[in-house]
Amino acid sequence: MSSALSLVNRLASHDEQVLVGALAIRAPKTIGVRDLFDLAEALLTPVSIDQGLARLSHEELAHLAAGTPGSELLAVCDALLLGDAEHVFPEVLERANHWIAATTTDPGVGRAEAQTTTGSEAGDGPVLATPDDAVVALHEGLVAVNLLDDLLAALTHAPSRVNGTGTLTKAAAVHLEAVMPRSDIDLQSFVSWAVHTPLASVRAGALQVVSDRFAVWMKMTNVERWLFLATTWLEGIPSLGRQILRSTPWTETDLRAAAERELIVSHAWIMPALTEALATARLLGLLRGEIVSPAAIAALARGAGDANEHLRGFAEAHAPTETETFIVQHDLSVIAPGPLSAQVSTRLRSMSDVESRGMASTFRLSAESVSRALASGVDGTELLGFLAAHSVTELPQNLVYLTNDLSAKHGSVRVSRISGRTLVEAATDQLAALLGVDSNVRHLQLTLTSERTFATALEPRSVITVLVEAGYPAIPLDTPPAPEESLEEDLDAGLRALVKRLRERDEDIPMDASWLKRQLDLAIRNKQRVTVTVQMPDGERDFELEVTALANGRLRGRDLRGAVERTLPLAFITAVSPAG
Repeated sequence: MSSALSLVNRLASHDEQVLVGALAIRAPKTIGVRDLFDLAEALLTPVSIDQGLARLSHEELAHLAAGTPGSELLAVCDALLLGDAEHVFPEVLERANHWIAATTTDPGVGRAEAQTTTGSEAGDGPVLATPDDAVVALHEGLVAVNLLDDLLAALTHAPSRVNGTGTLTKAAAVHLEAVMPRSDIDLQSFVSWAVHTPLASVRAGALQVVSDRFAVWMKMTNVERWLFLATTWLEGIPSLGRQILRSTPWTETDLRAAAERELIVSHAWIMPALTEALATARLLGLLRGEIVSPAAIAALARGAGDANEHLRGFAEAHAPTETETFIVQHDLSVIAPGPLSAQVSTRLRSMSDVESRGMASTFRLSAESVSRALASGVDGTELLGFLAAHSVTELPQNLVYLTNDLSAKHGSVRVSRISGRTLVEAATDQLAALLGVDSNVRHLQLTLTSERTFATALEPRSVITVLVEAGYPAIPLDTPPAPEESLEEDLDAGLRALVKRLRERDEDIPMDASWLKRQLDLAIRNKQRVTVTVQMPDGERDFELEVTALANGRLRGRDLRGAVERTLPLAFITAVSPAG
C-alpha cells in the first residue's frame, strides 16, 4: 500500500526549512513535478528512499527493519521525510529490510573489512597526543588563526577569483601570495578554511569577506577567534561523523573504513565532511600527523554548550602570553618578540606588510604601507604615536622623516565620483604630468579632462588602491561608500522555490474537484483506506472507506465501519486523508 497520500499531507504541513533540508538530502527527480502528489511519488522511489536511509547507522537501520524505532529515530525519519512522528512508511521499511538482509547474507556488502590496509583494528580509537604535544599544537593553531586573519584582511581590499572547485585562479593566487606572510602551510588550505567558516563566501566566482561577521571577528581576541573557529569546525561535523571520529584513528583510510562499516547504504555523503574535519583540525592545532589533541576528542563527546566551554578552558589555560610591544628597527622592520594581541596586530598590519607569522612575527614598514595607512584616514602624527607607544626602542629618524614627508604630501591626489565617472585631480602640474606618463597606473586608462584632472571608468576604491600602490598619496573626496550587498547565498534556492510553488498551488485549490479526484485516484490505485469528509444537510460527517471506483462524479467504496457499500457525490466531499 502506497504512502503517497500520507506523505502529501506531510509535505503540505512540514516546517519549510526542514522540508527543504530533507529534499536536498533525498534528491528526488523534480523534472515534471506539478504538485505535491508528484513530489510524494518521486520521494517514494527506491533511489530517493535510499538517499535518506544512507543517513542512518547500521544499528538504526536494524531497528527500522525490526519494527522497533524509538521516538528519537522516528523524529529523524520524520525530518528526512521517511515517515512522520508516529510511523515509518511501509516503502521505507521494505528498503531497510533489504539492506539489513543484504548485510546478513553477505557481510561485505556496504562494509569494510575489520582490519584496514593500515593494520588498524576495527574499533581502535584515535591516537592521543601527550599534554605537552597538545599545547605545542595549540600554539601552532593560534599562529594559523593569525594567518587566516591576514587572508581575510587581504580579501577586504580585493576579492579573489576562484574556479568551480573552489581553487584560486592563477592570477588570484599570485596576488595573495605576494601579500600574505611566509608560511609552511599552502595558501589554498587557508582559502578552503575561510570558505568553510561564516567569515567568507564564494559568490559569482569570487571569494569575498562577509563584512558584518568580519567586523565582529575584528573585535575578538586571539583565543576568542580560535574558539570561534573550533566551534564552527565542531558544528560542521554530522553527528554520525562525530561518533566515527571519537572511535577511529584520524587517517582518511581508517575513517573511510569506519564509515563503510557504520553506513551500510552509502558512506559517500559523509566522506567530504570527515576529510574537511581532518584538514581544519590540523590548522587549528587539534591534529598533528595522526596524533589527536585530547581536547578535540573530549569536545566531540559533549553537547554543544559543554563542548564550547571545554575548548574555551583548554585554550585559555594553554595559550601563550600575548604582548603589545614590538621593536622598530632602522631598516624599518618591526619585530614582535612574542605573539601580539589581536588588536595591536591588526593596527600594526594596517600600516605595514606582514612578512612572517609565528610565536615571533615580523612586519615591514615602507613608503607604500605608510601611504596606504594615510589613505585609510590615519593621521601621520597618530601613526607615529601608535608606533612610539608600543615600541620598546626609540623610533628611527628615517621612519619619522618618511612619515612626515608622506603626511605633508597626503591628499595631493584626490579621487571623486561625479556623473558616473571617477575623477583624479592632481595638486600640482608636475604631479599631473607624472600621472599622465606613469606606466604603473596605465591600466587605469586615465583621460585628461582639464589641466590637472583625469577621468576613468573604474570605481574610486579600485583607483585609490592602484594609485597608493604606485606611490601616489591619493585620498577619496566626498565619495560615498558603495552599498554592500549581502554575501549570503542560498544554496537550496531552487528547492525552496519548488516548495513555495507547490504549496501555493495547493493552497489555491484545496477543495477543488480535480484536487480531490487526484487524491482519490491515488487511493484507488494503491488500494488505500481513506477517511472522506462529506458535507451533509446536518453538518460534516466522516466515512472511513476502502475506495473502489470513481466515475461520473461519484465515489464508490466499502464502508469499513458499517460493512456496506457507499456511493458519495464528489461535489459534497470536502476533504480526504489517510484512514486511522
